[in-house]
Amino acid sequence: MKLNNVLLTLMLVIGIAQADVQSNMAEALLTAELRGSEGNKEAEIDVLIKKIDTIGYSTVAVNKHLETHYYNKFQEKNVEMLSFFSMLNKEKIRPLLLANPDFGAYTPFNFLVYKTLDTGFDNNTWYGHLDSDTMLDIIGAKDEGNKKAFKEMVADFDTFVKKELKPELTKKFEHTKPLPTNGLIKFVKTFEATDDIETFMEEFIMEHDGNFAKRNFIIAGFIDMKFEYDDMELEFDKYDAYWISQLCHFKFSNSIFNRGMPEAGMFAPCSIYFYIPKGTNELHVGYASVDNWVNALNFKDQKRIDYMKTIDSEVQKAFEEMGFVKVVSAGNTSDKIAPKANTNVVKETSPDNKSNTELETLKKELEKAKSELKTLKEKIKGLLE
Repeated sequence: MKLNNVLLTLMLVIGIAQADVQSNMAEALLTAELRGSEGNKEAEIDVLIKKIDTIGYSTVAVNKHLETHYYNKFQEKNVEMLSFFSMLNKEKIRPLLLANPDFGAYTPFNFLVYKTLDTGFDNNTWYGHLDSDTMLDIIGAKDEGNKKAFKEMVADFDTFVKKELKPELTKKFEHTKPLPTNGLIKFVKTFEATDDIETFMEEFIMEHDGNFAKRNFIIAGFIDMKFEYDDMELEFDKYDAYWISQLCHFKFSNSIFNRGMPEAGMFAPCSIYFYIPKGTNELHVGYASVDNWVNALNFKDQKRIDYMKTIDSEVQKAFEEMGFVKVVSAGNTSDKIAPKANTNVVKETSPDNKSNTELETLKKELEKAKSELKTLKEKIKGLLE
């Protein structure tokens, strides 16, 4: 009788420990927190955008009423309003771009505004963007000072939005699966040295836009950061060129934003950043992988996921056709050119991801607890016999 009580107690203790491990493994992480206001707030949003210069912001592009394009092209309308505003604070992002070119993945970041069709359940306008920590995670930023500066820059915009729109509602999006260790896809191309970078850029951009157009992509926004800072008489000499092109694919976006997941528009349009380090003949490219979408918004439909990855692979093929070579990212901390025989595969050599490390540790603890429980059961069974 005593042995049975001991066994029961031990199994209870191990069960509690196991449940605690599983609970930690499933800890929810914030993807974004959108704000909401009742009714259609398009007019109020337009007023807000006109005033963002008062806090040092501007828009790289304004893409309004995508639902109209979806209806004209695919005869589908499942949202009342879907608009993208590409938000940029040129002065505050400059030192971050100089410190780490990968900040270009969210230079600008997308301010999403949407309203679903009024079905009686949700007659609200929702607006917001990816959480700043989510963006930093995808960028792979490590320097605490830079991370703090980025978060403060984004917070300035959020404070302004709350002040102007006075939202009554909030909606959180969380994920339990960690974001990919390598959130960015990167390429590099060596080109023939030239003293005329501007002509090189013009010719390359024409080739780039044409190559993507034949794959049914459109350019939803563009900004030449090097030109902007030269015009503002601000130092940006680390780069001979630095520009951002925002990519969009209507069929792809319609299949997600117009079919039940308008919130995924936080990830769009995809900002692809290009830069040439000063004095080199290397053109670097980077952008956020769709794997971030899948994990951060808990995509479940495998057919949809497969389609998303197919379109993502089209982007990679386009760059490879233009002579780019994929780089190997070691946990977003250092890059090197991938071996030519393996240019289509990202090799993660030394991941530096706290979430992944903790997850693996917890998994090992769980396996150890299971093993100890099995051994204990066998010993007690022998005693009872």
